[in-house]
Amino acid sequence: MVAVLRPKPDLSQLNTAFPVSFRALKPLAVMVYGAPGSGKGTFGRLLSQLTGWPHISTGDLLRKHITADTELGQASIAILDGQYAPDRIANQLVSDRIQLADCHDSFILDGYPRTLPQCLAFLPMLQRWQIEPIVIRLQLDRQTVRSRLLARVTCSCCGTSFNLVSFPPSQAGRCDECGSQLATRTDDQAALIDKRIDFYDELTGPVEKYLLENAFRCRQMDASLEPKVILSEVLNDLVGDSLVTQSDSSVS
Repeated sequence: MVAVLRPKPDLSQLNTAFPVSFRALKPLAVMVYGAPGSGKGTFGRLLSQLTGWPHISTGDLLRKHITADTELGQASIAILDGQYAPDRIANQLVSDRIQLADCHDSFILDGYPRTLPQCLAFLPMLQRWQIEPIVIRLQLDRQTVRSRLLARVTCSCCGTSFNLVSFPPSQAGRCDECGSQLATRTDDQAALIDKRIDFYDELTGPVEKYLLENAFRCRQMDASLEPKVILSEVLNDLVGDSLVTQSDSSVS
């Protein structure tokens, strides 16, 4: 067999103009994992920009339900006070969301399924709907996680996160997405960071282990690389595996 060299996507103009676009050749569920501060949200949003696939976070979904004062939101108001959504609520949030029309092609999940019970409930759902799971694991050492979280600021309105060192906003103190004010999260304090990392390892470590041991398509990436580099490598792999096709969409 002769190896075929694939040109890597040109993402040099990311966030200003998109020279390429990507389309899934079959429905994909891209599940992004990594410790707090590893860049899951940033990676998910960039991937969404290039593909049009919805970027889904259970925290964001929960905030929308609470704002809309839905029955689920009313039952979940206390959850956002530094807590994760219980399995039953997280599963319902995601199940309802991915059945909407914009998810029929593919979608991106930010840290879900978070627990092993969520995982064991979610994977049969994907199989039933013939959606292929793709796992992206962003690996980062503990010291770098600490440094990133201490430099992280988050939009008070839409929840978009930035890093004052590695991924700063275009305008100081303002969100690139909606223009609202940026602030440091209460849980991004030095005294809490190690506890958050340990809690993530305890809660989500078994999910990552299960997915790796059961031979799902898993890509482990060095999260200390620039987001554009990680994105380019992941998309190159998906194109090479004939899961995604690339087309020129530049506009002169």
